[in-house]
Amino acid sequence: MLSSFHLCCSLLPFVLCGFVVQAQELQPAVLQVTAAPGPVVVAAGQDAVLPCQVRPAQGWAQLEVTWFREHFSPFVHRYKQGQDQFGEQMPQFQGRTRLLRGGLPNGSVDLKLLRARLADRGSYTCFVRRDPHYDEAVVELRVTASGSAPLLVLEQYQAGGIRLGCHSSGWHPEPRLLWQDAHGQQLPALSEDIAQDSRGLFAVNSSIILTRGTKQNLSCSVQDALSQQGQASALYVADPFFQNAQPWMAALGVTLLAVVALLLLAVYLLKVRGRQQATIALQKAALREREAEIERQAEELAWRRYAAPIEEVKVVLDPDTAHCDLVLSEDCRDVRREDRRQDLPDGPQRFNPWRCVLGREGFTSGRHCWEVEVVDAGGWTVGVCREDVKRKGEIEFKPEEGIWAVGLWAGQLQALSSPSRTPLPQLRVPRRLRVCLDCAEGRVAFFSVDEELPIFTFPLASFEGVKVHPWVWLGPGTWLKMWP
Repeated sequence: MLSSFHLCCSLLPFVLCGFVVQAQELQPAVLQVTAAPGPVVVAAGQDAVLPCQVRPAQGWAQLEVTWFREHFSPFVHRYKQGQDQFGEQMPQFQGRTRLLRGGLPNGSVDLKLLRARLADRGSYTCFVRRDPHYDEAVVELRVTASGSAPLLVLEQYQAGGIRLGCHSSGWHPEPRLLWQDAHGQQLPALSEDIAQDSRGLFAVNSSIILTRGTKQNLSCSVQDALSQQGQASALYVADPFFQNAQPWMAALGVTLLAVVALLLLAVYLLKVRGRQQATIALQKAALREREAEIERQAEELAWRRYAAPIEEVKVVLDPDTAHCDLVLSEDCRDVRREDRRQDLPDGPQRFNPWRCVLGREGFTSGRHCWEVEVVDAGGWTVGVCREDVKRKGEIEFKPEEGIWAVGLWAGQLQALSSPSRTPLPQLRVPRRLRVCLDCAEGRVAFFSVDEELPIFTFPLASFEGVKVHPWVWLGPGTWLKMWP
């Protein structure tokens, strides 16, 4: 009897441990997507592999993987329902992408890009979904091109020596050119010129004065800044070539230049009248352009005064619309993306899967404005949207979908216009933006509070009596604040 009692006491911990392990296995694993910490560098024409890792490595039959660039659709490559999908693939990637499915059991969903081109360089997003979880990571691709071997040319006698030129083309990114003597010491260049052609490839031209002695033997090398790979050419000039570089040659050259200068002066005096008339015409054209610029600035100033309302709107964010990864402050004026899902009911008003949130108050009439401060930013988008905007599934951020916004996307400030986005490279990324909405005119405009300059104004739209709400989207690690 006593032995049975001891036996039961010994078995009880094992039974409880089994229940605990089984309960842990039944819990759904959180999906985590990671990418390489640095950029992927590949030579043009070679195949590139963009790494992406998924944890936990299980449940591949229900896994959906989408690689995309700026837009979720059309995509670079999509894997869904156990096979590749090519229906909405971007034309420039057709027949050039492979998902390395051999790595799926290890959690790898790497994308292989065949025959990389210069146009392929940029940011790629690896978006992975396994209901009800999803996550994303960004990989940067840099494409290099190695140019031709440097061509050394004896150009002319100059400054008591020989002017030597070095030319090389077909490089990307912008190459670096070095002159070195026989001992490997770097020599200063007399001149250097770098140009870029229509294909985006760089050509470099440089020159140096070659003198008798230590500089008779030298080399010219060209290399790109990413891979540090390059090509070099060397040249040695024998002593007899320097006999012509004597001072009397310089004097003769000066005399000849003086004669040529006199001839040119005579020709110039004959054309003075015509040039004066051309100068007057150019001055008149410049004056007309200046007057047009002043008129444009006056119109812009009038619009800015018109766009500023008498009273600013105090925007309070609506927690019922916020994505589960967004954390709002107690007064609902701040929002921060933490990428940890909160236990919130997934109602019809809540955005999913995009990390968006709306302002609680909507507008159907009047002029309104508010400011948004970017406290800490990865990527972000700020603007307005119609109340009936799509909340679930894939959303395209553009006016046709009921969204008017600007933001920092893939490291570049741009307006989310249609049919394509409008880059704004001439503007500094603002820390504080003003959003102006005129419901009657259908006008949505954005201003930089930091620079006191307009950023972008959308073409006039018709809201058709539907309420328009403040709207933001937050990228990884972003924190926004509403003002006033």
